[in-house]
Amino acid sequence: MLQIKVFVFNPVMVNTYLLYDETKEATIIDCGASTAAEKAQLSGFIKSNGLILKQLLNTHLHFDHVLGNHFVYANYGLKPKYNSGDELMQQSMSRISPIRYDPVLAGDYLNENDEISFGNTTLKVFQTSGHSPGSLSFYSEKDGCVFTGDALFHLDIGRTDLWGGNYSELITSIREKLLTLPGETVVYPGHEEPSTIEEEKLNNPHLRRL
Repeated sequence: MLQIKVFVFNPVMVNTYLLYDETKEATIIDCGASTAAEKAQLSGFIKSNGLILKQLLNTHLHFDHVLGNHFVYANYGLKPKYNSGDELMQQSMSRISPIRYDPVLAGDYLNENDEISFGNTTLKVFQTSGHSPGSLSFYSEKDGCVFTGDALFHLDIGRTDLWGGNYSELITSIREKLLTLPGETVVYPGHEEPSTIEEEKLNNPHLRRL
């Protein structure tokens, strides 16, 4: 059974998700750890629970979601996996970020319908662009949950006024990729609290007219 540990890291309060199951194999989604204390918190949890880190995934490459990528690469030898559509953005983002970080280029690129496996867990990749050109979501059908990055939040959607953002593209991504999931699917966003697909269909002011 999938276990989900949530860390809220850096001044932008990014949800960093550490996923693991009974095999002790683990995956990180959006490592935002930026301070020594945050990095120690993450590595301490991994060590104390005997986890074997297998994957580092990014929903997108805005600076707040990738601040800990270099730490994971340096300490666990894992390069991030993300969509190539955000790579050019990362180059410019790293120069203007209010928090200094060293970008780590992808070990592999991820695309629509790819599958990511660790232990007994499989995540399916959805391309949910609009917040950024390469935004991805990761869905576990077996565990009834989806990690949406900054595409879909509790009663909100991601902003589209940043580099490469596109409002109509984001709405289409949400409508065609996320709202088609079962209503009880738990939505784990890049910031703030979780929700469900049904709750977003009924109450999200951006989506009620869809």
